[in-house]
Amino acid sequence: MKKAVIAGPPPVFGGRSNTGFTIIEVLVCMTVLAIIAGVEVLLLQTGLEAWRYSDARVELQRASDLLMENLLEGGYDSEGIRDAIELKQAELHAIGFVPLWTDRSHKPDAVRNQQQKFTLERQFKPGAPTPIGQVKISGSNDFMSVPIKFTYGSRRDPKGQDDVVRFLNPIPPDAAIRILYTPDGDNDPEVVKIFRWDPGAQRVYESYAGKTKDLLRASDSVKVERCAFLFYDNLNRLIKMEEEALTPLSAKRATAVKLYLVLRQKSEIKELTSFTNVRNVTTIGATVSEGADLPMPSPAKIKAFSIGDFYGLRRDGIVELVVSAGGRPRWKVRLKFKKGLKEEDLILERFQMEAPPGKIVTSAILDQAIAANEFVNIQTLDHTGLYDYDDDEEVRDLVVITGRNPIVTVTRLDFEGASLFIRP
Repeated sequence: MKKAVIAGPPPVFGGRSNTGFTIIEVLVCMTVLAIIAGVEVLLLQTGLEAWRYSDARVELQRASDLLMENLLEGGYDSEGIRDAIELKQAELHAIGFVPLWTDRSHKPDAVRNQQQKFTLERQFKPGAPTPIGQVKISGSNDFMSVPIKFTYGSRRDPKGQDDVVRFLNPIPPDAAIRILYTPDGDNDPEVVKIFRWDPGAQRVYESYAGKTKDLLRASDSVKVERCAFLFYDNLNRLIKMEEEALTPLSAKRATAVKLYLVLRQKSEIKELTSFTNVRNVTTIGATVSEGADLPMPSPAKIKAFSIGDFYGLRRDGIVELVVSAGGRPRWKVRLKFKKGLKEEDLILERFQMEAPPGKIVTSAILDQAIAANEFVNIQTLDHTGLYDYDDDEEVRDLVVITGRNPIVTVTRLDFEGASLFIRP
């Protein structure tokens, strides 16, 4: 007798297990996780790249501001281009100037220096304004100017100081003193501050008082791809350069400087420009062109009236100046120049004066040789003093100019430029 066999349900291959995942589910899960991880990495890289980009921009901006401040203002307790009282070097990629010298080398000593006399540590420039003596009292943050007596020595050797300043008021105990003055840049190169761009190193360097430093030494990754200095006269006209530099005569006409910078930080580029006036006390008069108007002192008050610093002779070499007062032309002077034997020389052939314009009152043939950078004194052309512009005390002028608000107009100028020097 056979036993009955009860068979269970047939096995199911590939079916879901109650305790695990299939291989397909695991693969799908790993793919999803890989995609999520990739997106996170991409987002992280983008964030890091944005951070690096932002950091580069911040560093570039900081370096740009620092460099511009150092060049124009000089930075903390220093001098920049705006402080130039005399231009000594004017090139496309370099500028050299003399700033006021601040002498802090002295300390008051009531026992050994009862007369309060101090010898300047640098030679004083002959003809410059009198030095300024200042005192800062203990506990104060400010220096105050005080009366001094200045004695100019005869030596001009930078190593042989003999210029003496004496403080006239008693200096309080524990006070600090300093003396500000114009140093002699003609004989002492160390008082000339020079900013120079090195295109190879792509850096800007400062040389002053025997030391040279990189103005961006704290920002090695920032490169200065371009640095240019452009110079302008008092009419805001660009002064032409010869072989990327101004001649010494042209440098005397510079009253403003335009600074152009291009800095790079990796792929980031920053471009900056700035325009600043400079004192440049060597500037001779006001640069004028044909048609220029300048206010005049009255004939009774004028002390200086001259024209010169000529450059670029053209046409017939005629220069005409007309003085108007009360809105009416009152007086005119006409000068005739020609080239001299040397290229830089001129010959003043003749002059004539008219009062009013159109009526000749005096004239003369001079044939006087002058250098192009010399000035012709309008007040001494007429040796009698009868017909010139000013009011001479020792003669009874035959030309008397009256009227309010006198103005001189350059009605003709056969030169590319010249300078008028007028002083009350």
